[in-house]
Amino acid sequence: FGSSRVGSRGRARARSFGPPRALFAKSHPHIRAMQAPANPIFTTSCRDMPLLARHSAGGAARRVVLALALASVTLAATPAPPAPGAPLAAATPPAPGPAAADEFAADECAAEGGEDDGSCELSLRQLRGERIQAAALTAPNGGPGPYGFDMSDLNSHLKAFDDVDTVDEASDDADSSRGSEYKPWNAELVQPSGAPLFEFYMYRAVSDETYAPLNVNTASLGGVLWYLQHEVVIQYPRKFGISRIKRMKVKMRATDALVQLGMHFGPRFAFDKGQCTGPFVCGREEEKGEAPQPKFCDGGFEKKYEADIMAANGKPFDGPYEWSKFGYFVGCNKLGSYPFPMYEVYYENATWYSLPGPCPSKQFNEHSKACVARQPGGMCKGEPTGAGDCTWSYEEVGEVLLDDLIGISVDKLHKEGGREYNPLTDKGTKLSFWNGINTTSANTERMRALTDLFEEKYPKQTRDEALPPPPCDFNFGVFYKEFWWKAPFSGKCAKPSSKCYDMANWGKTDGIYGHPEWYPGLTADSPIEEFIQLLYMQGKEDCPHRPCGIKPEEPEEPQEE
Repeated sequence: FGSSRVGSRGRARARSFGPPRALFAKSHPHIRAMQAPANPIFTTSCRDMPLLARHSAGGAARRVVLALALASVTLAATPAPPAPGAPLAAATPPAPGPAAADEFAADECAAEGGEDDGSCELSLRQLRGERIQAAALTAPNGGPGPYGFDMSDLNSHLKAFDDVDTVDEASDDADSSRGSEYKPWNAELVQPSGAPLFEFYMYRAVSDETYAPLNVNTASLGGVLWYLQHEVVIQYPRKFGISRIKRMKVKMRATDALVQLGMHFGPRFAFDKGQCTGPFVCGREEEKGEAPQPKFCDGGFEKKYEADIMAANGKPFDGPYEWSKFGYFVGCNKLGSYPFPMYEVYYENATWYSLPGPCPSKQFNEHSKACVARQPGGMCKGEPTGAGDCTWSYEEVGEVLLDDLIGISVDKLHKEGGREYNPLTDKGTKLSFWNGINTTSANTERMRALTDLFEEKYPKQTRDEALPPPPCDFNFGVFYKEFWWKAPFSGKCAKPSSKCYDMANWGKTDGIYGHPEWYPGLTADSPIEEFIQLLYMQGKEDCPHRPCGIKPEEPEEPQEE
């Protein structure tokens, strides 16, 4: 939410949340039963587990893993995939049922002696923060930071983007925000969309360093306070040296490709020093007797993934499926749903966002003009057009100090023997501002206090509640639906049956006009073979084989950037 530019790999893991299935599935087969299109779970990153183990006793680490697993099991029974070729219902992961998980975790915790140190009450991320607090780490303005990153090297990272002249070159052309350099896989993305324009506030928790909000995560009012309370104020010095809350007014317009799926936001991605680390869909996981499921990969997108995420017409996507097909959308994550956290959150409308800027495949200090031209991102000047490279713009509209919000300098509080917030006791010492992390009324009061502080400092600005964000409408099952279909070139090819041909011909002459969402990637001008291929992928009984007339294309060689 403002520190991803400078985070080390280890530190990025503290806030980059993993994919719903790929990490544990092979080594823990019993977890496979918990995964389904409409119910992606186990979303607290398994990458956090080794870090947790280093900061806690082995029993505590095991307790957290078991509690998370059981909480995931209580979500819901695994639903069947939607009927191929038919409209998909909203696939909102149900809220977890915490009671059974809490009881189980308490029993496990007591068995391990955890009641004595209070660790039974801590979440995974709070437990890590508590260990960091206890370790009395060095201040963030010099020497090694919490995960070994030398904080004295910040300036070179912070200034790296300034050397790439992109922001002021944005064009106001109606058909594209960057001119002719943007050549998306989905050719329709160069055109403006008919989506509505949204204007709302986003917030960032930042240190004393300032840089543009490109390739970063941001939050709603409730989302930024949840983040602060769970990860920042639980230790001293505050995590990442965070001292301010910045507000910006964002204008957003989705691409037509995204709106056709019934949404205006895509998935929220994580960023590590400006590089998008996904998780990206990188293929399908197929096991004998089971329907395919999407496979996700963490880290920067790799060229080798393209061969495993081909479209029905045999054409590999040019980079990540998500951006190739839908443009550089704004991502969202309503807290309490995919990807993290998947448990109840007591801040109203708490949401996290991702804002793709230029060259998101590389870290800030690796940017080049060639990369920026090829990967322009979604930020543009003025009012976004909804083209794939012009989905959002922003205006900085102020900031407040975190010390002003709590009413005292945190350094002074610490010198006087106080503590801002202790997750073990759910209260501060000599400070009550953060007391009651799971109390809705207390959280509402904190949101009001932050809004009042901005109004006091900027009286002419619109209050947060008068400029509400649009609903976070990202739908996991709908967005990734084609990855529950067969791979385009799996199985053998054969001449289609007459029934299969008739179905494909109806889709080409009629269905594509009435329900274009049933035929992703195809148009009325697409060859009949591509419709047959799609019906095969969707598992239609009358189309058991793929057509022989389509050959897979080889991914293009990566260009020098």
